Amino acid sequence: MTSVIKAVHIRLEGVTASFRHPLVISGTQISTPMPAYSNLLGMMSACAGRTVRPEETRIGFEFHCLSHNLELERTVRWQTDKQGRLKLHSKGQGIAYRQVYWSPSLDLYVTNRAFKATFEKPVATPCFGRSQDIAWIKWVREVDLYPMRRGSLGPTLVPYPQPGIAGTIVRLPEWFENGKQGQPRQSGPFGHYQAMLPTIGNLRFEVERKNLFHSSDAKQDNEVIYLHQWLVE
Repeated sequence: MTSVIKAVHIRLEGVTASFRHPLVISGTQISTPMPAYSNLLGMMSACAGRTVRPEETRIGFEFHCLSHNLELERTVRWQTDKQGRLKLHSKGQGIAYRQVYWSPSLDLYVTNRAFKATFEKPVATPCFGRSQDIAWIKWVREVDLYPMRRGSLGPTLVPYPQPGIAGTIVRLPEWFENGKQGQPRQSGPFGHYQAMLPTIGNLRFEVERKNLFHSSDAKQDNEVIYLHQWLVE
C-alpha cells in the first residue's frame, strides 16, 4: 500500500504561455492545452542550472489560465539570390499566428524535496514554453501527499483513457535527451494523454484511478492531483 509522500508544492504564474506541439508544424502554431511532462522537466532544468532527469522525481500539476487566443507576430522573411547569399524577401515581412494562453498559473508538485532550494533560488528564469513567456515563482512550500482511490481532479494531463472527464487526446514525449553537442534532441518514449482544458476555472471532475493524491494544503477535502508514473523505454 502506498504511504504518505513528502513533497514540495510550487506556484508559478505568468502573463502568457504557449507550448508548441512537438509533432505539428503548420502555418498557425498550435499549443497543447497544457505543458507536457517534458516541458515541466525543462522548466525545472532551467531553475536548477542543469538537466533534470525523470528518475529524479515524480511530478504532479494543475494548469489554469483565464483565456486563450491567437497571437500575431511580425516576422522577417529571407531568401537567397543567385549566388546563394541571403537577402530580405521580395514580398517583405510576414505574419505568424500562434496560439497563446493568457494569465497562466501552474501548481507544480515534486516528490524530491531537494528541489525546494532549487525553486527558492533559481539559476535561470523559468518559462511557460517560449523564452518570452516568462514565469515567476509565487511561493514554495512543503506538503504531504495522501494516497486516494478517487477524488476531484483539476486541469492536468492524465494517461488516456480516463473516463468521466472532458479533454483533448494528445500524444506527447515523456522527455528529451539533449546531451550530444551539435546533434538534434532525441525524444524519450511517447504516451497518449488526456489534456483537460485549462480554462475551466474552478470546475473539477470526479475520477477514480491509480496515482491520485490529496495534498495537505488543498482547499477541499476531496481535491486530488495525479502524480505521474514515468513511462519506461
